[in-house]
Amino acid sequence: MTRITFLGTGGGRFATVYQVRNTGGIYLEAEVNIHLDPGPGAVINLNRLGIDPASTDGVLVSHCHPDHYADAEVLIEGMTRCNFSRRGLLAGSRSVIDGTNDHGPAVSAYHRRIVSECLSLKPGECFNVGKLEIQTTPTSHSDIDGIGFRFMTEEGIISYVSDSELVDEVIDAHKGARVLIMCVTRPLGARVKFHMSTEDAAALTNYVKPEVAIMTHFGSKFVHEDPEKQAMYVQEKSGIRTIPAVDFMRLSMLKGIRKSTAQFQR
Repeated sequence: MTRITFLGTGGGRFATVYQVRNTGGIYLEAEVNIHLDPGPGAVINLNRLGIDPASTDGVLVSHCHPDHYADAEVLIEGMTRCNFSRRGLLAGSRSVIDGTNDHGPAVSAYHRRIVSECLSLKPGECFNVGKLEIQTTPTSHSDIDGIGFRFMTEEGIISYVSDSELVDEVIDAHKGARVLIMCVTRPLGARVKFHMSTEDAAALTNYVKPEVAIMTHFGSKFVHEDPEKQAMYVQEKSGIRTIPAVDFMRLSMLKGIRKSTAQFQR
């Protein structure tokens, strides 16, 4: 069974600084364990849910903005058992791993060295974490080297769009996904450059036609908006079941896709 846990559903500068929502990224369990875009609070929220950071097999970072990478080095410490075991994979955009233009690198040379494998990636590449195949996808963002990810699980493709404007290359890259996870920073009528709004989420969902669409990474403009109503707009326009993610929401994928809430450890 594949399981997706949302350790945070906030994004953007103001939502991150003021922690309007948690920003710990996404934890994917699909034969291997992957932490995707571990922003501020990722490690704390793993511990709150009783997930051992030492069980992580891969840390993936889509681009070089702190709401996506801030806890990456601590997660690498956990994944390598505090550097007592050379294990795990670190993969990220060129800006995250190498540093490009005004961005990065987001991970120190030391932390890049202590993992068993470190990959600097461009859109259109394939790699594996264990038996799980992962593909990188293009984005159109202020970090021009940003990427998205597609996870080829036994239960179907999970596509993660990351921060991006909606352009043809992004739309085409996510076709065939069973679960479409979209970083939707802005609500209806509040589109801003380099990010998706609810209107964009509706257009992307309508084209991709996943079984389920997930809206997450909500920015500060969502403070006074109802994410349920925003998701309903996407659902009505696309005809696809659309879920606004909440902190600690969990999706389990088998023949069906079931939503639940992860339980805190005492």
